Amino acid sequence: MTAASLLLALDAEQRAAVTAPADAVIVLAGAGSGKTTVLTRRIVYRIEDASADAEHTLAITFTREAAAQLKRRSPRGIHTGTFHAIAFALLRQRLTDLNKTMPTILTNSSSMMREATHTLGMRTPIFEALTEYEWMQARALSPNGYPGAATAAKRNVKAPEAFVRLFEEFERLKKFRGVLDIGDLLVRATDEIKGSVDYAGAVHWRYRHLLVDEAQDMNPQQFAFLEALRGGRRDIFMVGDPLQAIYGWNGADPRLFDDLPQTLGGATVVHLRNNYRCSPVVIDAGLHILRSNGVAAEATAVKLDGEAITLDAFDDETAEARGIATRVSNSRRGVRRWADVAVLVRTRAQRDLIVAAFEKAGIPLSASAASAVVAPLLQEVAALTNRYALADWSLELRIASEKDSAEHELALLVNEFLAAHPMGPANGTMFMSWFSTSAPRPSGDDGVEVLTFHAAKGREWHTVFIAGAEKGVLPHSSAKTPAGRAEEVRLAYVAVTRAAERLCITWARRRGSRATALSPFVVGLPMGETTHAAMPADLREIGNARNTGTALGALRDWRRERARRLGTTESAVCADVLLQRIADRKPTTTEQLAQIVGPMTAAVLAGEVLAVVVGFSGSNPQ
Repeated sequence: MTAASLLLALDAEQRAAVTAPADAVIVLAGAGSGKTTVLTRRIVYRIEDASADAEHTLAITFTREAAAQLKRRSPRGIHTGTFHAIAFALLRQRLTDLNKTMPTILTNSSSMMREATHTLGMRTPIFEALTEYEWMQARALSPNGYPGAATAAKRNVKAPEAFVRLFEEFERLKKFRGVLDIGDLLVRATDEIKGSVDYAGAVHWRYRHLLVDEAQDMNPQQFAFLEALRGGRRDIFMVGDPLQAIYGWNGADPRLFDDLPQTLGGATVVHLRNNYRCSPVVIDAGLHILRSNGVAAEATAVKLDGEAITLDAFDDETAEARGIATRVSNSRRGVRRWADVAVLVRTRAQRDLIVAAFEKAGIPLSASAASAVVAPLLQEVAALTNRYALADWSLELRIASEKDSAEHELALLVNEFLAAHPMGPANGTMFMSWFSTSAPRPSGDDGVEVLTFHAAKGREWHTVFIAGAEKGVLPHSSAKTPAGRAEEVRLAYVAVTRAAERLCITWARRRGSRATALSPFVVGLPMGETTHAAMPADLREIGNARNTGTALGALRDWRRERARRLGTTESAVCADVLLQRIADRKPTTTEQLAQIVGPMTAAVLAGEVLAVVVGFSGSNPQ
């Protein structure tokens, strides 16, 4: 792919980010601004102009899915992974080089924490203890440092000082059993790099070009690990959006991202303001939530306007769940798949009610990767004792399961693990460690997704329902500090901007035993009547070219489906301008397609794109 084709269809801001000097660069990427496209093209651009080597390039993400997507869309040879996956790989190799045994990764922290509470005669809820322990780890604290930090952060804990002995006992048990939990990986890997000049030099030589996605979500321990990887060097590309920093409750500190220009000793800063995901109506709603709560924000709508936002009130939460089920059923007529619709909730208790209403109404739900089907299979594979047992188990499961099922995907993951570890021992315990830190999780079946605001981050749907838009739920009553309240504002913004075309908001006048009031985030929200003049429905249908009787319509359907499979945006699959050129020229060979999109992209897309346009070109694809 040439430098010119790399920059095709990028706007001026995206182009500035991709072509910035090989130095410290910070990209402020707003919602729907094409940050993944910028990140991947930055990698390719650096490799094409010989300012970076693929094998010395490391891209860090926050989820397995994002890492897998980045790997699919980047040149071969680059290293990608989550913070924990990279730390796991480094630590395992380091201990192997030192002829030491890699500790087992603890896959059931609850059991060991329960043992610690029993040893001390404490009645602390296990979930609460683990939540606070993980927060302590994320903040890079010791057990003795936890009480003061928890009090300052106004954690919802009655006696934080009581956790000191519990956390010390938990760590003693881990050490006694020779195991690490997920949080320990970052600590150990950071300490190994800092503890040896020679080893630090080797790591810095291996990872010379660093890129970090969703950098606003870093917690202090992740940042310490990143700084150990960086070693003071300036070849780093950081992408993030301060307006989507929503993990402070879990230990993240958005100030780390805000302070990056000073931390890095100066940097090129690029703003991506164009929103390619959301209709103008949705963008106006998101900006209203931010600006009405004192947050300066800018975003420019690129798409045609969509439907007006709807706001529905119900007598109570049960009626709300039934009402959402009815509206989701009606929404199905305007989308191609159930998976084009999502319901977002602030709390898990809301989710249970809505899921029950959907099941009663016969609405299919998207299965979770941690479903009841996969969980017992993980117990089976964990008990396998050698490489051959793993291979046999995988083969039997693939034969017995339907293609694209969660079981089939798990079997393929076992094969992927074996391929990634061709030499030396391999058993179920090692697979579970790899699965916990590095593996992309099996996906679920098609269906409507009902998930929390936090879980929805980084996703998008054609139609989004936001449930429980009431004071006390949105913003949540647990947000007692200025930082917590500010995070609730950003969380609402994130939820709203998951909708590409249609946004529906609901609330209940009573929830449980208490009367409620409409969320202050929704009061005065622009619903679309006075924002932009919406196109008539028939013209909008033509503009969106959803009619598969035209080449452009068929290509748009293909792009929408591919974006769904890859978990990315449609514009990231293929920009509108390129899609239009493909529809106009109707290429019949990979070479002809390469003249439009470049050879690298053509090599990836030719099989699907040529099959789509063949019906309109009158020729067979080659």
